[in-house]
Amino acid sequence: MFVVRDALPADAAALAEAHLQGWRVGYRGVVPDSYLDSPEFASQRHATWHAWTWNQHGRSACFAVEVDGRVMGFGLCGPARAEPACDQGEGTAEAEGRGEVYAFYLHPDAWGSGAATPLMARCTDWLRDQGYPSALLWVLRDNPRARAFYEKAGWQPTGTEGVFDGPQTASSLPYSIAEVEYAISLC
Repeated sequence: MFVVRDALPADAAALAEAHLQGWRVGYRGVVPDSYLDSPEFASQRHATWHAWTWNQHGRSACFAVEVDGRVMGFGLCGPARAEPACDQGEGTAEAEGRGEVYAFYLHPDAWGSGAATPLMARCTDWLRDQGYPSALLWVLRDNPRARAFYEKAGWQPTGTEGVFDGPQTASSLPYSIAEVEYAISLC
């Protein structure tokens, strides 16, 4: 059974783990293994979620999805950022009055369970309720699993592409990966 609800500070460890494992499994072969396997990457994901300022003054929302009572993923959404910045959170400037799904991750153990569908519906419903006529999201070009899910959920590629510049850690070099913008009408 799936439950989609507002994420809470007490969910930070589970959200960080879903984010971390979603990257490690989903981006293997796309993002350098040296980055995915670095201890800095794991500690950064956990630190980010533990430091998250919850509710962001009502401008953004973070939803958690529970699968059989266990938090297995999240969707983070709000006003569209003026410039793409994969996984960097809420932007300071709104882009064309659109909403955005900033990050959408499930723990790999929940992939194929159906949990992503109600989670995405909650994100798009929230954006619609905020008055956004449309929304966008960015996905790595070489992420066919995510792209297929988004397209099944009604999202379409806009033709706009960007580059996500990944950080360097003590045990990995910086990297750049192509990303693709998707959009959906909320009207």
